[in-house]
Parts: sequence; structure tokens; C-alpha cells
Amino acid sequence: MVDSNFTYPPNQDEMPLPDWAGDCLNTFCQLFEHEVWREGKQAIETLHFEAKLAGHAYIKEGMILRAFQIYKLYRCLGYRTFQDYCLKEIGKKVWRCKQLMEAAMTGWHLLCEGFQKLPNCVAQASALRAKSEKEGIDGDITADWQKCIDMAATEGEQMTAHYIEAVLDPDSIKKTKQVKLPFEVWQALKKKADRLGLSVQEYLEQLSREEESEPQEEEPTPEDEAPAENQGQDQHNTEDDTGTISTVQTDNGERGCPSSREILPPNQFDELLDDPIPY
Repeated sequence: MVDSNFTYPPNQDEMPLPDWAGDCLNTFCQLFEHEVWREGKQAIETLHFEAKLAGHAYIKEGMILRAFQIYKLYRCLGYRTFQDYCLKEIGKKVWRCKQLMEAAMTGWHLLCEGFQKLPNCVAQASALRAKSEKEGIDGDITADWQKCIDMAATEGEQMTAHYIEAVLDPDSIKKTKQVKLPFEVWQALKKKADRLGLSVQEYLEQLSREEESEPQEEEPTPEDEAPAENQGQDQHNTEDDTGTISTVQTDNGERGCPSSREILPPNQFDELLDDPIPY
């Protein structure tokens, strides 16, 4: 048997993997234990489809994060703000989660426009979106993406975030300077860059921009921080409705999930500060 170099999973009765890892465990067993690919072409095509699906997982993740943000679903898990949820559950700062949501909106928009090929990571979608944001209402993400696809095919280039930037904004290409790094440091940087679908240069550029692009920490909104005498109750108003929405309270008096009356219809979120960019 060929060694897959993947660690064999522990006995699930003695040391079970976390619930969210169940799909990974199932994939490992299918590929390296049961070897389902031996069943023939159909099984291989199924694996190929799942690999393509996983390659665009940022779209699904961004959709879920957006729902947690606008419907305040993080309250169901005991968090007062979206920022706290992102840091403690997702393991990312809130600005990075918002970047992921915008990338998901970009990928989904292109999919709905009929594209079969999409940006395959957040970095590529962000690079594509950058030009449209710079041009405001005159930006056209659909036309920009088609231009990138056509030029990559003509020039035989691989689609990367750096290539997208070069195609859409040639003047943005800066002079470069070589830096000598220990081989171990280079390997560590390359591993992290590969994980994000970036080149080492793109990864270092992203790191250099993180601090300057990171916004101020979010302050809890009035509805997130109830007065002490009203602990357990959560009231909030909207711009369109100055009346008080019914309170949300769990049986034990703690803040709970938003009720169906508290959640506004989707069309009332049009003027949210963090709404998707216009196309």
C-alpha cells in the first residue's frame, strides 16, 4: 500500500475527533482506507467534484458569516458582538471575516453571472474587487474577471492574486528588492502562502498591509449591551421602525437567540454599514 503521509486517525472511542472534523474523517477513510477510487471512473469523478467544491469553500463560509452578522446569530452561542464571535470561534479578527464575506459576495456574484471559473481563494477575489472599489459605481467586476480569464489563457499564465492585480492595474506594479532569508524561514513562509493560495511575495505583501488596513475595534452597539437593571433583555430599534421590538429572553434569564419577530426581513438590511459593495 502506498503511504499517504496522512496521520492515521486515533480510535474514535478512546480519543474522538471534534464533531466538525467528521467530514474530514470520512474523506480520509474513503480515500486511504476503503480506497473508493478503485470502484471506477464514476467514483473518481465524484472525488473530483468534491475537490472543486472544497476549493470554493470560502463562498459558503462567507455566506454563513454574513448571516451570523446581520441576523445576530452569534447571540445564540452566548456572544454579545460579532467581533467577539469572530475572534473566539472563527479565530480571525473581525476585519478579516468581513474581507472573507466580501470575497464570498464577489465569487457568488460571478457564479450568478454564468461563470464556470471563479476566483479560487479570498486573495484572488479581493484583488478582483479592489479595482471595482477604487472606481466606485463605474467598476465592473464581471468585465474585469472576463479580462483576467482571457489574458491568462492567451499568455499561458496561472491565475493568482498578483496576476489579477497586474492585469487590472498595471501601474500598481512596484519596484522590487531582493532580501536574503534563512532557508527555514523561506520554507515556513512558503507553507503559509501555499495554504492561502498565494505566492510568497503576495503573502508578504498581504502581511505588510494588515496593520495599516486593520480598522478600529468594534464597539458594542446599544442592543448588544443592555443596561444592568435589564440583564437578560435585549431591545433594539431600526431606522425604519422606531417602535421597540419584543424582548429576547431565555428561560434562565440570560440573553438568548433572536426571535423571529426580532429578526428583520432581509430587504430591511439594505443600508447596513457593512452591506456588500455595489456591482
